[in-house]
Amino acid sequence: MRIDHYAYQRATKVAGIGLLIQVLIGTVLLVFGLTSPQRAGLETRGDTALTFAALYVLGGTLVWLGLVVIFHQHKLERLEALEEDELAAARAGTSSIFDAATDELRVAARRLRLMHKWLMPTISLSLAGLVGGLAWWMWGRVQTVAADLETFHLTDQLGWAVAICLAFATISFIFSRFVAGMATLAAWQNLRGGAGYMVGNAVVILAVAVGIGFRFFENDQVIRGIATAIPIFMIFPVTVEIILNFFLNLYRPRIPGQTPRPAFDSKVLSYLAAPDSIVRSINEAVNYQFGFDVTSSWGYQLLLRSFFWLLAFGAGVLVLLNTMVVVEPHQQAVRLRGGEIVGDVHGSGIMWKLPWPLETAAVYDVGRVRRLVLTARRQRPAAAGRPGFVEVHLWSNEMKTDADLDPFIVRGSTVSIDDAGSGASLGRVDLASLAELEQAIEPPLEVEAAEAAGDLYSLIDAEIVLEYRIKDKGPAGLPAYLRFAPDTRLPHRADLTMRKAALKALALREITHHLSQLTLDDVLVHQRADLAGELRARVQAAFDDQAAGVELVTVLLPTVRPSGSAAAAFEELAISVQARQQRITETERLVVGTLTYWLGDPDLAEPVGEAMSDFARAQAEHDRVSGELGPDAPKSRALAADLKRRRAEVERLLRAGGGRAAQRLADAEKKRWIDLMLARGEATRVQGQLPAYLAAPRLFREREIMRRLADGLTGLRNKYLISIDPERVDINFEMPDLTSPLDVSDVIKQGETGR
Repeated sequence: MRIDHYAYQRATKVAGIGLLIQVLIGTVLLVFGLTSPQRAGLETRGDTALTFAALYVLGGTLVWLGLVVIFHQHKLERLEALEEDELAAARAGTSSIFDAATDELRVAARRLRLMHKWLMPTISLSLAGLVGGLAWWMWGRVQTVAADLETFHLTDQLGWAVAICLAFATISFIFSRFVAGMATLAAWQNLRGGAGYMVGNAVVILAVAVGIGFRFFENDQVIRGIATAIPIFMIFPVTVEIILNFFLNLYRPRIPGQTPRPAFDSKVLSYLAAPDSIVRSINEAVNYQFGFDVTSSWGYQLLLRSFFWLLAFGAGVLVLLNTMVVVEPHQQAVRLRGGEIVGDVHGSGIMWKLPWPLETAAVYDVGRVRRLVLTARRQRPAAAGRPGFVEVHLWSNEMKTDADLDPFIVRGSTVSIDDAGSGASLGRVDLASLAELEQAIEPPLEVEAAEAAGDLYSLIDAEIVLEYRIKDKGPAGLPAYLRFAPDTRLPHRADLTMRKAALKALALREITHHLSQLTLDDVLVHQRADLAGELRARVQAAFDDQAAGVELVTVLLPTVRPSGSAAAAFEELAISVQARQQRITETERLVVGTLTYWLGDPDLAEPVGEAMSDFARAQAEHDRVSGELGPDAPKSRALAADLKRRRAEVERLLRAGGGRAAQRLADAEKKRWIDLMLARGEATRVQGQLPAYLAAPRLFREREIMRRLADGLTGLRNKYLISIDPERVDINFEMPDLTSPLDVSDVIKQGETGR
């Protein structure tokens, strides 16, 4: 082929056509991707995958624009060379001073060299930056969609979307093959860059068409995966290869007369645009390995003629194998069509199904016992699994867990002080002496009488593990297990699926409800051996009510103990009772019995008395100094710290004996927890009423006022409704000072006084 300005003129026209096709395809896809209607119920419009494909296609306009400019400059350079040749022929036989300055007079040639040196690398780097930036933005958009922070748009016009994508993919591939054929000639070799990017259009758009095709079967995961793969494709190989080619061009030797290759000319995409070159490369590699021309032999030619038949046979074998599912003896399987279970449960053997994607198979090991940890797990020592190792874990030991341990609520203990220590009686206590001692220690240990009678709740720490397996009972087994909940992993818990989370929630609900009905003594002592069986029955009933398809094997309770620091008091109880019993005698029943009841150890009477006296003196001194100097004075703060230390010393001494005083301290701590839980419940209730208040503040206020009036007026015997002007009403009340609870009855007998 003769390389003249007509050749470059044709290349310029082809590059211009490629530019128009690139702009047309990108614009249509972008408009359709931004304005196409979505599924019903969504206010926004558009399609995310089509928008991503359109952005990739529009990036290719830089490639074709650069090719149009460079081939047009080649045409001008050829025209300039032709004019120079004609001028040289006209001056044949003569000499001129302009003969030595030929290169300076070739303006078009010098401009062409500058374009190859600066313009084409600039376009390549701009293309890499544009495509890389768009890929980075797409990847961020995909991540926000995966985190449920943004909606993944899906068009509702599936037919139009598939038709447009298939048409544009076909046009892109045919045009890329045409341009790749032209690029085999030396004058048009730069068209390989445009052919490669055009075949990239075909690959991206065809992938989007396949994803939209899966949406006809109500499968949106494929199109989401393709939308995720588009920015990856734009980075690898497009952006990375452009940058790599740019640096390789810096060190590639320049051969005179050879057209430089732009950095956006991708070899990977060029192979897709010209697949016959792949076959030639394979033939050359085979010949090189064997050392002679194997590709010309009759065997290789026969293989080439039968290649498509062999390929079809292999595809048929794969489809046949895809219809067969081998089910092991300990497994069960079901067929899934569009996510719906089809047919019955299949046992061991070969299960036949339609090939993918028409049908899939779900195979589960129904004989395997699975474990589900409901609470935080206690960390065992490193040598726990070694032979001969015996772990002794006391309640008073610190319980280290792999996560925060949430305690369970149980009813308070019903064991009285007379029943402690295996039923041994501590004797009767003189009420007068008991009243005096109670009056002495009442202020720091104030407990309500109803709470002291047993209307309390306690907290326990429990480590609970479920062991279960899938039921082997036909429709109530594996099908129910699959319909109960999906196996989707939770975003915030990689080790927990939605099915396990649902089972865990059901089990914890039943366990919490059952434990709240038991007393602390039942959980720790009386019903400890039967507790696992009772929990198993209740949890299994909850699973059966929800048709979970799960058979609960057992409920493991490796650890059940009082919560937190209260466990130490339970271990000290028996020791304290035995110490008191040794000191009780018939001759010292009154004194020893009283002291033992309150302090647990009569020997603590003197230290406790001294400590309480020191505390009282420190309290008086602190109050005096605070009144004179103020609570923020250094001496006041020092006295406050000393007062706190003395109070702690008194409480430590009272706790050390484990008597009634220690029990009241424990009751006070439990009351604090109960108040905290009640306050938290009240706060939750108020938060729950906030949406109703925001919806209708006036109606909410009036309803609450009416409710308060109804609650407050329920106990009143007489109610008066005044319908006259309040300014004309004068009401007088008599409110006598009640000196004792007996005065209340007198006031009730007298009636209400008012006018």
